[in-house]
Amino acid sequence: MSKEIDTWIDGVTVFRDGARIIRIARPKISAGEQTLTIGGITNYAQEDSFRVKGKGAASIKGIDVKRVTKTYEPEGNLKEMLEELKGFEKKQAIVSSKIENQESRVTQFETVMTQFSTEFGKWFAAGESTMERLDEMDKVGLKQITDAKKKLRALEEERKELDAKIQALQNNINRVQGERKTETTYEVQVMLNTKEASQIELEVVYQIAYAGWSPTYDVDLQLNKSSLKRIAMIYNNSLENWNNVDLVVSTASARPVRAVEASPYYVDVFSPYIGGMVSATSSGMVDGLYSKEEKEEGADFDDETDYFAEPAPSIVETYAEASETLSGVVVYDVPGKVSITSGDDPHPVTLQLEEFESRQLHFWNAYAMPEVVAQDEITNGDSVLLPGGVKVYSEGDFIGETSIGMISPREKFRLGTRTAYDVKAEKKLVSKDTDKAGITRGKTKRGYQYQIKIESFSKENVEIRIVDRIPHSSSEQIVVELKEPSHIPKKNELGVIEWELKVEPQGKISINYEYEVEWEKDIRINPPLP
Repeated sequence: MSKEIDTWIDGVTVFRDGARIIRIARPKISAGEQTLTIGGITNYAQEDSFRVKGKGAASIKGIDVKRVTKTYEPEGNLKEMLEELKGFEKKQAIVSSKIENQESRVTQFETVMTQFSTEFGKWFAAGESTMERLDEMDKVGLKQITDAKKKLRALEEERKELDAKIQALQNNINRVQGERKTETTYEVQVMLNTKEASQIELEVVYQIAYAGWSPTYDVDLQLNKSSLKRIAMIYNNSLENWNNVDLVVSTASARPVRAVEASPYYVDVFSPYIGGMVSATSSGMVDGLYSKEEKEEGADFDDETDYFAEPAPSIVETYAEASETLSGVVVYDVPGKVSITSGDDPHPVTLQLEEFESRQLHFWNAYAMPEVVAQDEITNGDSVLLPGGVKVYSEGDFIGETSIGMISPREKFRLGTRTAYDVKAEKKLVSKDTDKAGITRGKTKRGYQYQIKIESFSKENVEIRIVDRIPHSSSEQIVVELKEPSHIPKKNELGVIEWELKVEPQGKISINYEYEVEWEKDIRINPPLP
């Protein structure tokens, strides 16, 4: 005895590249052995992932999963729809013609008014017109343009309605004219042994492809802290609508992961091959596709026996508002019920709003940047941040978009590069001189003195990193010597000098440094020195 029962999707766990679906059924059954059939499951389900459990006065003897193909014949009166389409297209042509006329009227009125305004000065100066005539012309022209634009808007709305009707009718005609529709779905048969007539509850769990999510973030930078909103852009192309479901978003991947063992890497002297075909077996290949080593290590094959021999690995996750599981996987239990229909458009779902510690840092490249920029160094919380796009705000004001790579829990990262209007920086050449050098004065020496000025208008202490550069040469014929600067740099490598300084509120700092370049008189420095 087989009985078809209705089910609904009650819960969905969305992974980064798949989803787990929970279907619920509460059928009324009679006593004895019987088979319940659950149909209409998407063809994108993984056949070896189906699991069934239940509650009630019954025991599950087994389940069977089948692929079912159904054919649907088209319905509808094609002749009537074609006549209706012809009428709509005729109306559409008339409305389009009227729109062109109104657009032409608006253009003509605007041209006339522009020409009249241009020539009026000459007529007025010659006494051939008056200011009253100009006012009258403006009123008449403006009224004509306004009336024409009102009619134009009404005609455009009418055309939109006709376009929608024509599109809907064309879709119906295409459906009727098309071939028979064939749909393949999965069907689960549950064999039960029931003790008594009662109502039971069945839960069918399976994994699907063509669903998943990608992360995006809104970051609001504030003083000494930053708020980060995690948003999951969920896509559902599974052909199943998720209506009023309990939604869980997981950072796990539904794809199986395998640890690949190391194998020797053999190289040999090349020997050209002459004549004949090398057999797959003699060249170390089995079945023309996989090596003996891959066969012995259990490589994945698409043959039916191997596919059903070992079920897809299940994913373990903890259902919580936000919790971290093994290896940093985080699951988010979205509150309330959520509906996501199947389609191409992603659906944004807000996961969490968190506050992180942050500090504002300033940076200036003295030889390449006209202005100081500010950045915020943020310390991530206890959950991983996956790669994704970021919209950056400062005190609620949008300042730009960027992207981040994967940020581990408690890792520091920087965001929000922007112009710092509260800090000014200036680099000035104080002096430059050239003279002869060396015992026989066969060398040339040139000296430079620079001053860097940093001025803060902020109410807070400003931490700033300043970089500058002086010439650097690997040639023994060119010698560059940096004298000790007024502020000891944190780093000086290959002529790139870096300072890290703290400027007090409304404070100023000056960095003075100088260097000399000495070279043989017969050589030419390229590129030229400043």
